[in-house]
Amino acid sequence: MATQTQTAPKPASQVPAPVPGGKAGNYIVEVRKEMRKVSWPKREELLGNTVATLVVALVLSLLIFGADQIISWVLAQVYG
Repeated sequence: MATQTQTAPKPASQVPAPVPGGKAGNYIVEVRKEMRKVSWPKREELLGNTVATLVVALVLSLLIFGADQIISWVLAQVYG
């Protein structure tokens, strides 16, 4: 048998004030609060990660292009 527990009402100082805009306004307020908590990377770290991402993307695209060319050549030899 489940038992219900009642929680005490929050004191007036802890009850959030109504936000203009309803749910959308509340969402924006909450997003702003969370964005203040974000640990943003330094410029050097951001640039380094961006360069690494671009290099890896370029290398992988070249590998896929090369594999595609080889497979196309093999298929042309078999069916051509």
